Parts: sequence; structure tokens; C-alpha cells
Amino acid sequence: MAIAGIILSASAAACARLEKALQGREGILDVQRTPDGADIGGLVVVVEQPSDKIQKELMALRELPEVDDLHLAFADYEDDLDVQGHMGCPAHEPRRHAGADADNGGEQAGETK
Repeated sequence: MAIAGIILSASAAACARLEKALQGREGILDVQRTPDGADIGGLVVVVEQPSDKIQKELMALRELPEVDDLHLAFADYEDDLDVQGHMGCPAHEPRRHAGADADNGGEQAGETK
């Protein structure tokens, strides 16, 4: 299993709705609001999933309505490391640059024109 601590940045008004949506969601161990005055406002979330699924779960959380961004605080894949401390890399999934439009010649990260 892998475990990650994240901050879902969101407006104060959205936090109650997001908190309710996350309660009882499989793999969510804890949900707390960030302290008043924190640099990043939103929810602190602890996620535990099998390592082959945690990346997809983090992406799904980032796409929840009213989530502005996801900030990774820590991730631990220790259970998946071999005796030498190595683990396989996940399959590559290309990402688009912010604001890139695929229909109008937008480019993917790592591509050049």
C-alpha cells in the first residue's frame, strides 16, 4: 500500500461540501481543514491506496468540483520497494501545459514544435 498526505486547495465556502464528499470515500483515512491563516487554504487529506491505484485516486481528487489544486505534502511507497529500495515506475501519461488547446495546436509537456 501507498500512503499520501495532500492539501486540496479550495475556497472556504467549498470546504464543507468537499469534506462531506470525502467522508467515507474508499481509501480516505482522514480529512481536516487547514488551519486559519495557512498559506494554502482547503482540506488536508490522508489517502491510502494500493500503489498501482493511488495516482489515479489523486488525479480524481484533483478533479472534484470546487477543488482549485492538489498539493502533495508527502508520499510513502515503502511497502512496494524491493530489498534494494527500488520500485517500478508507473506508465507515462502525457500532461498538457496549462491553457494548451489540443484543437488549436496546443502542445503536450515534453514536446517541441
